[in-house]
Amino acid sequence: MIDSVAAVVLAGGGMLAGEDEQGWGRESKALLPLNGRPMVDYVVAALKGCPEIARIVLVGPPDLTSIYGGEGEMLFADSGCSPLESFTAGVEALGCTGEGEWTWVLACTGDIPFLTSEAVSDFLARCREREADFYYPIIRQEAAERRFPGVKRTYARLRDGTFTGGNLFLVHKGIIDRCLDWAEEFVRLRKKPAALARLVGIGLLWRYLTGQLTVSEAEQRISRLVGARGAAVITPYPEIGVDVDKPSDWKLAEREFARSGQ
Repeated sequence: MIDSVAAVVLAGGGMLAGEDEQGWGRESKALLPLNGRPMVDYVVAALKGCPEIARIVLVGPPDLTSIYGGEGEMLFADSGCSPLESFTAGVEALGCTGEGEWTWVLACTGDIPFLTSEAVSDFLARCREREADFYYPIIRQEAAERRFPGVKRTYARLRDGTFTGGNLFLVHKGIIDRCLDWAEEFVRLRKKPAALARLVGIGLLWRYLTGQLTVSEAEQRISRLVGARGAAVITPYPEIGVDVDKPSDWKLAEREFARSGQ
């Protein structure tokens, strides 16, 4: 039962790609001001508004402590050299509380300013509909482009449809070590197609390249690799997946906040 969740917000990471000449680079892009607030503040607000979230850990530079240090329920950890190291630091900070009230960890990036409490709660509700050890949200291309016209995302064409990935990852704390080991290997090989094919299986890779791979087949293969049950959750909330990584993303965010008056 997914009824006790701690959130680890990855708020490290540097400048927006392609904008260093504009002076946007800083220790954490999540701290860039968006409509008068640090970008990560929208993520924090969304998580705080979720009754399912029992704890929030912010992983990033010391500036985060100066902004949120007065809020007793927040925990902090320093960024690692990679997102995986940062996530591990966040999980370790949770372990230091000694309270043990959480059984699930929700990893969340600090650069998804459109995230809402409703989107997070809906994702968790959909996760409860299936029994698994870890869950990953995916978003249909048509839903993303309908909500955010002009958004630029990387899509995967499967037999079930064309999807982009979300910026959340829900995992049971009992399998975190296993997931991290596999994820580290996958990231290490991501730019080596031959080695990656050996990892996931040449047959599966071919089915993906020809558009024949289904969501269910991908789930089954990844579950076997990790040694735990994984589930892809189709979410109707594109807000979960639209992050701010490049200048076009930033301009889209500015337009959206100006339009909504937030």
